[in-house]
Amino acid sequence: MELNVYSDLFFRSIMMPKIESANVFTQYLPHGTSFDLIHVKGGSYFFGDSDHEITLSDFYIGQYPVTQALWQEVMGNNPSYFKGKNRPVENISWYDAVAFCNTLNILIGYSPVYFRDKKFQKPLDYDTSQPMDYENHISVFHSPQIPCYQLPSETEWEYASRGGCMDSPYELSGSDKLEEVGWFEDNSYQKTKPAGLKAPNELNIYDMSGNVWEWCADQFMDIHKLPQNGATWMGGIKSEDRVFRGGSWLNPAKFCRSSSRAFDDPSHRSNYVGFRVVLFPPQAPKNKL
Repeated sequence: MELNVYSDLFFRSIMMPKIESANVFTQYLPHGTSFDLIHVKGGSYFFGDSDHEITLSDFYIGQYPVTQALWQEVMGNNPSYFKGKNRPVENISWYDAVAFCNTLNILIGYSPVYFRDKKFQKPLDYDTSQPMDYENHISVFHSPQIPCYQLPSETEWEYASRGGCMDSPYELSGSDKLEEVGWFEDNSYQKTKPAGLKAPNELNIYDMSGNVWEWCADQFMDIHKLPQNGATWMGGIKSEDRVFRGGSWLNPAKFCRSSSRAFDDPSHRSNYVGFRVVLFPPQAPKNKL
């Protein structure tokens, strides 16, 4: 029995801090679904455990990983292995995640941001991403529009996980006790859990330590080559490994630290990798629906 899930849900309902409305933007979708994003004030920090300083501008990031309910609303299907509308979507590749971002942008009335050509005329869609596997790759080019939804850069993801300009002292996202903030090998019963059952970090962002790894936009590279302005590094190169962060239900605690890095082929799909989105510009736009 997973009694800890229900006790965590009860704890959350009576004990979790309230979110200041000025720091949250709610995005509404055509058929009644909505999701919340948290404003992350820009600042500087040292990436990972290094001396490589990153300086970021403001952005919004999903309060939760993309759930199966949100994926279903946007994409019309549910590829996840562990079913549950409030569970994170998983079993999706990096290509699938960027196809989601394009589809979400179009659904809301924004422009796509990921393309199959250097002239930015062929948006990457789900029909294109689905056949991708270890023997079949395409180049992807990034043309950010304003406003737009996209995957976070690796540096944006880590900054948000660490509490942004609040400069969290914790190795994990919101605590040094993983049982308080995340699902990992010791408490997950070997499956994902509904998003938001554990405590949030300092910015009221949930599930950045454990539950599912989260795809970032970047190709994997040496820390000291990461753009110091927090920009995404993609380069349009075929079959270059992409980063994911945060650890999962499958992993020991050391992989769930805010500084932990992992990577895989962009066509990789598994039941322990999902993603969340970021929104630009730093001032939340009005809903266009």
